[in-house]
Amino acid sequence: MPPAESLAQYEKVAPGSAERIIAMAEQQAVHRQVMEKKVIDSDIANSRRGLIYGLIIGLTAVVGGCACVMTGHDVSGSIIGGTGLTGLVGVFVYGSRERRKERETRLEAQIKKQ
Repeated sequence: MPPAESLAQYEKVAPGSAERIIAMAEQQAVHRQVMEKKVIDSDIANSRRGLIYGLIIGLTAVVGGCACVMTGHDVSGSIIGGTGLTGLVGVFVYGSRERRKERETRLEAQIKKQ
């Protein structure tokens, strides 16, 4: 948005232009909010999908490791199951840390604005 003085000058030169400029700014704000909502919704969906796929892969590794142990392949089963379990725990711990860092960054930004 241009300053009020500029809007007044635009209005003198072309009557109705100030109102059109303000309407254009309002439309841009609405558009930006819609786009931000789409990005946020997409990020949430991708995050959920990633968690589900990670859980499926991890559980498959654990079940596969158990199956190996039950069929007499103790070392292989322990490695496969242990790796799957470690991966599951690691992903959830890493995700929790990242979310906490993001919240702290947002809080710091809000404090700086005030």
